[in-house]
Amino acid sequence: MLMLMGRSDVATSEAVHFVQSMLEGSATAFYEVDEAYNLRRFLLSGIPEPFHRQYLDGMSEFDPQHPRHAAGLAVARLSETIGDRQPRETALYRSFVDQCGIVDMLDFFFRRDDQIVAGMSVAWDRDARIPEGALTIAQKIHQYLQFNLVGRPAAPDDGQRYGLTSREMDVVRLLCCGRTNREIGECLKIGQATVKTHLIHIFEKLGVETRSAVVAMMARPH
Repeated sequence: MLMLMGRSDVATSEAVHFVQSMLEGSATAFYEVDEAYNLRRFLLSGIPEPFHRQYLDGMSEFDPQHPRHAAGLAVARLSETIGDRQPRETALYRSFVDQCGIVDMLDFFFRRDDQIVAGMSVAWDRDARIPEGALTIAQKIHQYLQFNLVGRPAAPDDGQRYGLTSREMDVVRLLCCGRTNREIGECLKIGQATVKTHLIHIFEKLGVETRSAVVAMMARPH
């Protein structure tokens, strides 16, 4: 099962389908990125098998939107990226995506502490209607996706800052990883009623009313 920073494949799959729907993509791929910029643990939706196989077998070396080329980018669109590079550098990759029936692609890059830890690719085939301003749409939803897929781990001093007990911080960390009340209870070996009591106290101390508000508060830099 694919996990990213404690998030389940269900939560990640929901994000993948959200992006595919928002950008009217034909296919989407989510992947993790290690410290050496190797891509691993893919979650695919509609990606042609020949494309994925050939990409892993060597075509990734020619991808102008591979995370190792992302620098400070949050999102990038292939049709624009290729236009900024020398033809000989991108002709092979352009031919490759054409042969797989892909007319354009857009990539999201998700970071933690300035290191890319995950990415998501949206592909449009010849039958797709690419939304006007697709890159702008992607830029607007990037931060939302990053908070939900990567987030920021609760810092050691967050408990003291917000007056949370160590047990409440345990609950917060699991909540920020997308865990349900049942899963939090199982991890901490406590009942769901106790989990709910902790959540009530956490909401009161943070001055919030929802789980998503807790995640957003923990995602803020201090």
